[in-house]
Amino acid sequence: MTADMLNLTQQVATSHWGWTIALFLWLVGLSGMSLTLNFWLRSKKVLLLSTVAGVAGTLLVVSHLTRLLNLPFAAINALMEGSLNFGSWMFIGICILAVLCIVTVIESLLVIAAQKKEPENEYETFLESDIVAWLNAILGVAATAYSGFLLTQAAGVALWNTAALPVLWLLSGLACAFGLVEMLESGKQLDVHAPHGLTTAADVAHIAEALVLFAFVQSAFSGTPGAAAGAEALVAGAQATLFWGGAVFVGIVVPLVMNRIGKSLPNLGLITGAASIVGALALRAAILFAGYFDPVLL
Repeated sequence: MTADMLNLTQQVATSHWGWTIALFLWLVGLSGMSLTLNFWLRSKKVLLLSTVAGVAGTLLVVSHLTRLLNLPFAAINALMEGSLNFGSWMFIGICILAVLCIVTVIESLLVIAAQKKEPENEYETFLESDIVAWLNAILGVAATAYSGFLLTQAAGVALWNTAALPVLWLLSGLACAFGLVEMLESGKQLDVHAPHGLTTAADVAHIAEALVLFAFVQSAFSGTPGAAAGAEALVAGAQATLFWGGAVFVGIVVPLVMNRIGKSLPNLGLITGAASIVGALALRAAILFAGYFDPVLL
């Protein structure tokens, strides 16, 4: 019945934004939740990598605009006329991303400056303060959640119109951030001592992600024809390989299994970390590409 209904109008075409948006969603999630995780770690290297990912993700979404200069000109005009649209998720999100980029770039420059001076100086004290850690964590959660809310606001794409999506993005981003830290720690590049329970915390993030992902797919199957078509594309259609092979197997199963049976492997952190990061990208791409418009009944 779903297939018949989806053939009623041309509006059923797949809502395909392409890899530019998939990479944007992935980079923002990696940056945002790494900043949040860094509230626990206080690693300068994680801060620097989060900054690079955040700036890259922001540049990707801005480059997606047909006219690149429209955004800054529109922002300047809105400021001059006092017509800021805080009812638009796009506007709110761009503001969040802009603040995140500005704050983290400034902090990264201070980190680089501090490394050229004595270990104990005013930069070190500032960067290790709780105020900075809280600010980064709040910006990280806000940016990651925004990237999920952005999809929920897409008119007509019922697969994305669910409150589960921002939660899934947060948990997937957190698992991705744990993967980054595991890779740094395994390669002896982490500039702080890896906290006790890091692997266990990563496993909890993966399990929580799997549960929310199951709820997301299950609710889509019981939703509108467009949502059901998107769920079918994920589990048995065009995006099944990306979903099952990338998001589920590589992104969730591999890290969980390797952390249980592969503890003696010398490169365990590199394997589980890389799998978590690749899986987070595959998850975003699969859900993005599986979006279908709901049919319009005439």
